[in-house]
Amino acid sequence: MIRDRTSAAKIRWMLNLWPPFFFQGIRVQHIDPAFQVADVDVKRSILTRNIMGTTFGGAMMAAADPFFPILYWRTLANEGHSLDVWLRSQKAEFLVPADQTVRMHFSVNSQQLDRAREGILGAGRVDLVDEVEAVLPGGKVAARFRITSSFRSRSSGSSPIEGR
Repeated sequence: MIRDRTSAAKIRWMLNLWPPFFFQGIRVQHIDPAFQVADVDVKRSILTRNIMGTTFGGAMMAAADPFFPILYWRTLANEGHSLDVWLRSQKAEFLVPADQTVRMHFSVNSQQLDRAREGILGAGRVDLVDEVEAVLPGGKVAARFRITSSFRSRSSGSSPIEGR
């Protein structure tokens, strides 16, 4: 289980061994120690091919699922916010067949983090929308995902993180 203080390296290691990622060819290549960036590959292999021989869209959707919530959660947890964060919705647009490994580059920006802080401190809850693309080696976009991450302050029984 990932906790508020789990390091980026340990989260990367855990996710790469997590069966839903491992068996779908999802490989976390990098998570920034400051939790601002993550790079994830989805390999086209015998385990991830659909009936048409291209990468199964569900594998790409699974790869897109947790990273914005994790990046936001850990960035804000490092600032002392005690939060529950989850994927509220995901919209997928498949543009061309993924006939090779695709890479997804997740990045949280300061404006979105400011919106998260304002919503948490104001209403105790906020939803943020981000996009990530699944890019083929030549730079062509195979798929685009619109991710809505939902945040809420934990109950009064959860204490904020101290010493960070």
